[in-house]
Amino acid sequence: MSEEEELRLGLIGTGKIGRAHLTALSSLKNAKLANFNLDAISDTNIESLDRAAIEYGVPNKYDDYRDLLKDEKIDAVYICTPTSKHTDIVKAAAKAGKAIYCEEPLANSCPQARTLMAVTQDANVQSGSGLVLRYEPFLLYAKHLLSKYDFGRPMLAHIRADRQYTEEYDGLNKWRGEAQIAGGGTLSEHCVHDIDILAWFFGEIAEVQARVGFISGRGVEDIASITMVHKDGSMSTLDSIWHDMDRLDERRIEFFFEKGFILITLESGKRYLDYHLKGEGPVRIHAETADLVLLDHLGIQQNGASLDIYGVFMDSDISRYAALSYAFINSISSGESPSPNFSDAVNAHMIVDAAYESANNGTSIKIL
Repeated sequence: MSEEEELRLGLIGTGKIGRAHLTALSSLKNAKLANFNLDAISDTNIESLDRAAIEYGVPNKYDDYRDLLKDEKIDAVYICTPTSKHTDIVKAAAKAGKAIYCEEPLANSCPQARTLMAVTQDANVQSGSGLVLRYEPFLLYAKHLLSKYDFGRPMLAHIRADRQYTEEYDGLNKWRGEAQIAGGGTLSEHCVHDIDILAWFFGEIAEVQARVGFISGRGVEDIASITMVHKDGSMSTLDSIWHDMDRLDERRIEFFFEKGFILITLESGKRYLDYHLKGEGPVRIHAETADLVLLDHLGIQQNGASLDIYGVFMDSDISRYAALSYAFINSISSGESPSPNFSDAVNAHMIVDAAYESANNGTSIKIL
């Protein structure tokens, strides 16, 4: 389709993550940032479906996603359902010729994820995945620093990520505590994003060793600790925790190089980046500076940008989702491959599966 044509969207799954995307899409639409219309939504939970249709002004609603996919006017669909439902919906959407955005985890295992990638390739439909940390402004700023300065060879990266698990198992997200639906706990649901970032910065992962723990007794792991060796010999570690704390999604990310380091703090009330180069003093970067790099990454001109645009992408709980959707919609309209896509998701799932294998067997797993 041409970039001048209005893209027609459908969204399947109106739970917590679906509503985050609905809010992000609504913000993009109100700010006139993308040429699209949200035509239809679907969910088997009628109460959630009705509430979302009213709140977001969606004209068509279906309690069966297959009815939504029959609408020939819809060009692309967002799949925001529990993980175990992704396979059937992605296959049906690809068969219907729809471009697809699917939330992470893409599937319950890497073989399933590979199958979904093959399905979209065979159907010749564009696919985008929900590896949303790639649109975190501070991570994009770190990429900017690495392209601008000589930090030397990468040595070690570490991510500590934690969040509360009470919200994950209550209300609309109770399914996240059921392994047969979610596929796993913090390792599959949470670490997949961090693993993608570690590979994005330090390159392919060649070896994995992991341990997991089940402290809460909820049926899925709530602790995961992973050590990875990258193809170039650099190393990374990842510690992920779900616990009974009022912490929504907190991260501390460290990148160490021969000639410097970068520290990113993404916590409630504390969001900044520190970096230090050999022979220079330490520097702290705040959100207002990092956000400008996000606008550049999205190709949005800063000069003359309206306050609405800044409101969508800055100081907002849904800013990452808005940025991801902005990029996805533009890719679909221009006929390009979205980034991140299903191939990126498969690569992350390959490491997740290796981590589970390592934790189960107590051995190191070689990938490359």
